[in-house]
Amino acid sequence: MGTTTTLVTVQEFLEMPESEGFIEELIGGEIVSMPVSGYSHEVAKSNVNRVLTAWTLQNPAWRVFCEAAYELDNRNCLIPDLSVDSTRIMPGTTGVFQGAPELAIEVVSSEPAARLERKIRLYLAHGGKSVWAIYPQERMVRVDSAGGSKKFLDDQPLVDPDALPGFSAPTSAIFESV
Repeated sequence: MGTTTTLVTVQEFLEMPESEGFIEELIGGEIVSMPVSGYSHEVAKSNVNRVLTAWTLQNPAWRVFCEAAYELDNRNCLIPDLSVDSTRIMPGTTGVFQGAPELAIEVVSSEPAARLERKIRLYLAHGGKSVWAIYPQERMVRVDSAGGSKKFLDDQPLVDPDALPGFSAPTSAIFESV
């Protein structure tokens, strides 16, 4: 994992060629490269996607996005593992999403804690309602919102009334086969 030393804008970042084998985000004007993730990360992400997609079938105004880019401001363009939104679908729109998703989901496998905390603050400061940090090894989901932080463990129902009114799923479903 490396970062650039020259600060760039989101526009400059989006015009750069993609790096194979890495996902790149722009945080505070610095390009941050993250290696492609491993098994437990991808299985947890797939499980969350399945649970949320099932919920969106009953709530069709909502959409689940996988690794979509969100331009938060001129120096921040984040790519959560998953995101959920009800206001982003507008025919004819081009480019990356503007502003934070209503719900950003980060599956934590190798990201430094300080960077994750910074991303959570950025999502919430730019209009996000909630951020889920999923820890596969600990079998825990931490939900952060303007109202604070709450942890959900394996045997608890996962709820997020700030971002997903009416949503509930067993936390254990996120860690199936991890």
